[in-house]
Amino acid sequence: MWKLQHKAATVYLVGSIHALTPDFYPLPKAYEKAFSEADRIVVELDPEKLHPKKSARLIQSKMWLPKGVTIESYLSESQTIQLKAFAEQNGSQYERIVHLRPWMLVEQLTQAQLKNSQYQSELGIDMHFLKQAKQKNLPILEIETLQQQINAIADAPFSAQLAMLTTSLEQMNDVDYMKQMTSYWRQADADGLYHFVYQDVLNTPQLKPMMESLLDHRNKRMADVINIYVGQAERQPITTFIVVGALHLSGPNSIIKELEQKGLYVQPMFKTKSAQKSPN
Repeated sequence: MWKLQHKAATVYLVGSIHALTPDFYPLPKAYEKAFSEADRIVVELDPEKLHPKKSARLIQSKMWLPKGVTIESYLSESQTIQLKAFAEQNGSQYERIVHLRPWMLVEQLTQAQLKNSQYQSELGIDMHFLKQAKQKNLPILEIETLQQQINAIADAPFSAQLAMLTTSLEQMNDVDYMKQMTSYWRQADADGLYHFVYQDVLNTPQLKPMMESLLDHRNKRMADVINIYVGQAERQPITTFIVVGALHLSGPNSIIKELEQKGLYVQPMFKTKSAQKSPN
């Protein structure tokens, strides 16, 4: 969590892991204290505001490979076997899913991994505070649209989508991935989290355009929106509590870095162990 103060604006920026286990709660008191000060909350998207039919049409328009093409053409024999095993284990119709574009297969793999783990999306940090905001009748703003989110992954280069799919197939049975990821969050180690996830790009350079699309480009747009929120508090004090995926607040092109480039000072609310040991 970070805090930004500028003129009459106070902004809390909270990094969310979108699926957690019950033992993460209660959260450290600093989170709840910051939330108690909020005049409004901002999330990436509020699922309850999505129009089911419009959302389905949008996803349908981007999820299928061209007629007569299957994903098998792009996979190795071992990867095809992994995909067949996934379909069998999760009750998916293999003859159908081979016609899906890579990004949609990645989504299905991710959802299946969560379903088979202890991690629950309803326990994500974003959902935790969204529920509280609705109980308090706080204004709820969205920093993105569903179209922007879908475009970020579905319009990424096909080669990058394919690299993401093959990486996901390789990590399908990696039960420690989420545990390692959430351990960095618990330590408030934004750099550690970023480097852990970015290791996939170092191992598979074809993933880089996907990471740029999912993180860097969205970070820039999110920072622009946050800057507008800051500007709305020229005279009357407004406290805004913003929850976005933790990866958006880590790395060299994070929202934090983007805001600093706009001349705003963003203060970390927690120190990592490495920062506490630093002589600086």
